[in-house]
Amino acid sequence: MKGYGSFCPVAKAAEILKERWTPLVLRELLLGSRHFNQLRRGIPQISPTLLSKRLQTLEEAGLILRRSADNGHSEYHPTQAAKEAWPIIDALGYWGHRWARSQLTPNELHAGRLMWNMRRSFELKHIPCNFVLYIEIADARPKRWWFVVNKEEADLCWDDPGFVVDISVCSSLLTLVQIFTGELPLRRARELGKIEIDGPKHLVNSMPSWFPRSKYANEAPAVADPVSAS
Repeated sequence: MKGYGSFCPVAKAAEILKERWTPLVLRELLLGSRHFNQLRRGIPQISPTLLSKRLQTLEEAGLILRRSADNGHSEYHPTQAAKEAWPIIDALGYWGHRWARSQLTPNELHAGRLMWNMRRSFELKHIPCNFVLYIEIADARPKRWWFVVNKEEADLCWDDPGFVVDISVCSSLLTLVQIFTGELPLRRARELGKIEIDGPKHLVNSMPSWFPRSKYANEAPAVADPVSAS
């Protein structure tokens, strides 16, 4: 890892956080991913070799602890140093949503990554009952996904869990990404015919209150003026 040759705390922090993929690896760890395969699902574009290197670098920098699980595989746990980096990662998300968005290109759309992010973005306090949500993405591979949702968690299933589907959604990958990022309200997408929803009326009508959206789609938190705060 090349340094900046400076004692400046910003430079020292950037030496750790600047490497490609590192902020995304930290984000996944801080959001609860503990296993290598979980990290890959959250960042599917990174190669296994490069992910291993980033994890090693973060371990050497004191941001993660590697522990052996009962099954013999490694678990990765954020240290206090990593936990205190969360406001930095979070601020990057808000800043990027506000200032760095551009027209989405096909290589930026990934169904698995979207589903992995959606699973932790359900507004569980607003769901009216336990249910199974089936999502079919017409232009993606794989195209079929299932969520088993209750008041405690939303479990993403990569294969048919064998439960009766309560509500089904059919859409393009782009439309689902636009809904998730707040670019396109769910109701508006339905009015435009960009998304098809089938299920009990009470469950369908409640969807805008619980259907997954990125936290960054909401208003960004207030940021202090760097001059007045110094």
